Amino acid sequence: MASFSIRSTIVSRYASTRVRTDLSNPHAEPKEAIFDLDLPGSAFISNFTITINNKLYVAEVKEKHQAKKMYDEARRQGQTAAHVGTRDRETEKFGVSASVAAGSQVSFELSYEELLQRHLGKYQHAVSVRPQQVVRNLTVEVSISERTGIDYVHVLPLRTSRLLTNTLRGDADVPPSTRVEKGSHCAWVVFSPTPQEQVAFSSSGILGDFVVQYDVAMPDVAGDVQIYNGYFVHYFAPRGLPPMQKNVVFVIDISGSMHGTKMKQTKKAMHIILSDLHPDDCFNIVTFSDTVHVWKAGRSILATAHNVRTAKDYVHRMEADGWTDINKALLEAASVLSQSPPEPSPRRIPLLIFLTDGEPTVGVTSGTRILANARQALGGSVSLFGLAFGDDADYRLLRRLALGARARRSHPPGGSHCSSS
Repeated sequence: MASFSIRSTIVSRYASTRVRTDLSNPHAEPKEAIFDLDLPGSAFISNFTITINNKLYVAEVKEKHQAKKMYDEARRQGQTAAHVGTRDRETEKFGVSASVAAGSQVSFELSYEELLQRHLGKYQHAVSVRPQQVVRNLTVEVSISERTGIDYVHVLPLRTSRLLTNTLRGDADVPPSTRVEKGSHCAWVVFSPTPQEQVAFSSSGILGDFVVQYDVAMPDVAGDVQIYNGYFVHYFAPRGLPPMQKNVVFVIDISGSMHGTKMKQTKKAMHIILSDLHPDDCFNIVTFSDTVHVWKAGRSILATAHNVRTAKDYVHRMEADGWTDINKALLEAASVLSQSPPEPSPRRIPLLIFLTDGEPTVGVTSGTRILANARQALGGSVSLFGLAFGDDADYRLLRRLALGARARRSHPPGGSHCSSS
């Protein structure tokens, strides 16, 4: 690999990213080059091109099996070809396979776009820098342009997992060879590590996400309205609002497959989440395997300091064993949420946070039936947030559950930390 470059242009919170890599095959026979690209879950690919000996080819969208067949045929004939496709269940991972003819030079260029979302008072843009080798010329450039102005720009330490906490601010552990230039409305960030700096990170070079965080200046409380080509968008971010009161039920998978690292990560995540509850919040915990257990039978309880300490002790003593009855766990959680908590408040919103690593194996195992039962039990007032991790989780079911309950699902890759999700 002669070079690897990423260029992102962010205009009014909309990011357009181009990833380019240059390869050559000095051997006397065709060789296959394979590398992975980790894309944000909300991004979409807008273009993919391949340049072979200065001749440009633009990718076509084909049915999955037809595309794979065409690629395999080209490989058998010793031709240069590339195949891009999603991995099973890993919608944020795109594999690029290339058969490079003998003595050929090949350049790949993938473009994708995404709308950045403001979260915890900031916008975050992360690009995957994982060339899997030390590269002679490696460059990441991020340019930011905001009409209302830029409040601050921070570059975080290289992130080896997408779900490591990123609450750091300032210049602590900024990646080497990083330059940041900021004006009132524009900013420019460049990351260009030398081969020696790449080796210092790992023997395989840089393997992580380059993360830029920033916030826009919003002096007008009414926000900012932008108009383009007959369309408009209204940005507003109210500041200083008090946190909303919550009635949250945590549904935690403790089946046998959660044994080991996953259970340790779950306990760590729950310890952090429980510490973040406010005294006016209500909460309860439902654990499940082939049986279901409600921590405080009947209804949620107030998040007093004593109750939070007791909950942390309960979580600490959780042990993984048994099968996976997702349907029964969701129905039990819905029953808890349906009961009026102590000191009822019309401002307290009901939430269900569902953590699992597997598919339903006992009880109701049909995804369609589980979805219908959950929708009926939860009604239209409960937001469900699903956190799925590992290769065995039923991501399609969790996505449908979240979409049906006005929320979302998250997918930490196997072995990653989930405490910030």
